[in-house]
Amino acid sequence: MRTRRALTGLWFAVACVAGLPLLTHAQEPKRGGTLRVAYGNEIANLDFYTAPGYELNWVAMNIGCGLLSITPDGKFVPSAAESWQITPDGLLYTFKLRKDVVFHDGTPLDAAAVKFSIDRIMDPATRSSMRTFYESVHSVETLDPQTVQIRLKQPYAFMLHMLAAYRMGFVVLSPTATQKYSQQDRQQGKPEAVVGCGPFRLVEWVKGSHLVMDRFDKYFEPGLPYLSRVTIRVIKDPVTQLAAFKAGEVDFIPDFSPDHLDTLKAQNPRAQIMTGKETTPMVAMMKVTVAKDGKPMSTDRAPHPIFADIRVRKAIGCYGIDRKEIVKIAFKGRATPWLGIIPPGTTDTVDVTHMCPYDPARAKALLAEAGYGPQKPLTFELMTNTEKSVFSVITTVIKEQMARIGVTANIRLTDKVSWMNTATQDGAFDMYVEDLASQLTLDLNGFLSMSTAAWNSARHTDTKVDDYYARYAREMDPGKRKVIAKEFQEFSADKLYWNTISGSPFYSVAQPWMKGYVYNAEIKVLYGRVWLER
Repeated sequence: MRTRRALTGLWFAVACVAGLPLLTHAQEPKRGGTLRVAYGNEIANLDFYTAPGYELNWVAMNIGCGLLSITPDGKFVPSAAESWQITPDGLLYTFKLRKDVVFHDGTPLDAAAVKFSIDRIMDPATRSSMRTFYESVHSVETLDPQTVQIRLKQPYAFMLHMLAAYRMGFVVLSPTATQKYSQQDRQQGKPEAVVGCGPFRLVEWVKGSHLVMDRFDKYFEPGLPYLSRVTIRVIKDPVTQLAAFKAGEVDFIPDFSPDHLDTLKAQNPRAQIMTGKETTPMVAMMKVTVAKDGKPMSTDRAPHPIFADIRVRKAIGCYGIDRKEIVKIAFKGRATPWLGIIPPGTTDTVDVTHMCPYDPARAKALLAEAGYGPQKPLTFELMTNTEKSVFSVITTVIKEQMARIGVTANIRLTDKVSWMNTATQDGAFDMYVEDLASQLTLDLNGFLSMSTAAWNSARHTDTKVDDYYARYAREMDPGKRKVIAKEFQEFSADKLYWNTISGSPFYSVAQPWMKGYVYNAEIKVLYGRVWLER
């Protein structure tokens, strides 16, 4: 049997922090105080397993807890589980739970609660976006109140990632509260319905305005959390957000728009600016079909979308986009021009950008082949959202680049929630610009790009994509997995179901008095060890 002490996670970037360190060894953490956080977007809703968006995830990670956790360098560490074992064939996982973990409603976190939470994710009726990552699970069994076993149908190289509360893979919820209250109660953020086992408990949520979490005094990690309260305000305009930070009204911004970095440094020279490797892809995603799960999509669009034609996809997304120019203008050179489905800072990435050199003449020739030209000009809608002003900059640059090849791109700007509803549900769009989910591994983007995925916004139906994901996830040999990843990235660059523009640097900014925060990009935003020196 292999114990957790023998396990290590996949390599991941350790944050580079500019400015003052968040915590020095000589400082003793202070208890109490309210951490004031600013989000650039609304939280969609508070049903942890179905709501899209990182804004909800960053709340869920603090209200909830997982069986284990993952450090910025990719190591798995205990959380609700104090130890675990995996059989040599990789098919049986046995977890020993701590005896002192309770939910915010006072009920114990035991093996039955773990089984309940996993079964709920796997239940199609839940409509969890994470269900695809549990397709390898055969069954969950409770051996005793403190021991739970997960049996797999076939090996899955990233099972621990999904049990480490990475993204929304697995957050244990109170069975009592989940069964007593409805999904609508959770979506509306009723505190008695949203019950986890994390360091903070939900106190109040006013959609579009603010969210309040208070210290949970019975949290199982001794002495934590230090803070008494965390308040999260929604400040959608990046300039207004920056002004609030300058005025000292905000302590922390987890997702800071990179085009305002220079202004921040000039206005707040003591501000802590945190960043790391580019594990997030900036995409110009094209809808390639109106079919989703075999059913017709919105009727307000033509039955055959513009980008169903591979010649048009390549003309626009491949040869018509100058990735270097976008990085120079939108990111001031602080990003990497990129094409592949795996971002430049992620495990198993390969640079396939050479497969799509900027070539306006070739783009025009492909458009002519597809029947477009002066007599029949191509026009499409380019959608983005207001989360970061860099999105608008990128869409403007793309619009100008399209004009060079005789194409008109009409920009549609929406708020983040409207964008999510359009891109991940049955919405009408041609192309959108966004930076999507940060990745530790290729596998963990399957919920956005598998043909059957609920959030497959490109709407492709190519099962070869699913085959690549399956082969990659089931291969336990890292060397062989790397070969599959290379093939997949070349396939993706050729088909353009997924169209990356560049890596997307992720920045968090904090006031000098905020201490103890451990940067982990978008992967985790945790407040349990944060304290305030003021």
